[in-house]
Amino acid sequence: MKRRLALVAAAALSVACHLQAQPLATPVPPPASITQQLDAALSMDTALVDSSGRSVRLGDYFNDGRAVLLVPGYYRCPQLCGLVMQGLLQALHEAKVPRRTLRILRVSIDPEDTPATAMARRELDLAYADFLLGAQPADAALELEALIAPAADSARLARQAGFAYSPLAPASGDSKAELRPRYAHPAAVLVATPQGRVSRYFMGIDFDPPELRLAIAEAAGGRIGGLSDRVALLCAHFDPQWGRHSGAIMNGLRAMGILLAAALAAWCWRRRGTATEGPR
Repeated sequence: MKRRLALVAAAALSVACHLQAQPLATPVPPPASITQQLDAALSMDTALVDSSGRSVRLGDYFNDGRAVLLVPGYYRCPQLCGLVMQGLLQALHEAKVPRRTLRILRVSIDPEDTPATAMARRELDLAYADFLLGAQPADAALELEALIAPAADSARLARQAGFAYSPLAPASGDSKAELRPRYAHPAAVLVATPQGRVSRYFMGIDFDPPELRLAIAEAAGGRIGGLSDRVALLCAHFDPQWGRHSGAIMNGLRAMGILLAAALAAWCWRRRGTATEGPR
């Protein structure tokens, strides 16, 4: 029994020591960030193609008194892009923002996206918006466009919006390449004025409905909002902020390992005492 006790305690302590010897390492993330460039002018001559294959310009969606919600990303994204749109549509629904006061533009950063992939994504987004309505009648049709662009035009628009992204190299021999992320990019929604100036940024995938409603009203009036204090989520890799907490996490794991060793030792000691006393 003593030998079993020693073996159990040694095993638990070995786990704790192993945790101490192995630092928590996270991969270096590829370049992807958001720089809030309030009052920046977006190029209205940016060449785009809509989901029906029609050639358009960015300016075609401005200058009619509506605020414009610009959502950069790409349509085959397996991670955050779909969640960003669901969060945005959910917040708009909860805020009861009249549909006629806004326009949503999804713009792909992937030059390999096509009108077909744009159409598929647009249909999913519109179906989700209808699902949120339930049996309630819509005040107007939701104007939501999924757009693609040549690489140079999408890159220029992204720079103007402060949206930095980078392509991810596919792993050699990856049989599931189509399911892997193609780009590292931030998750964010930009609110622009009818004149095409950046008014506000919303980060992440969860948006505050009253705050979003106010931002849309301010943008529609041509006003520029304030800086967001939220950190944008980064698609396709770990958030770099994670690394700052690795020391605290490892200390916690080490403490848990030591406590586990102590608990196992106490349990074995009690079992040993019971076995020694035997039946009376």
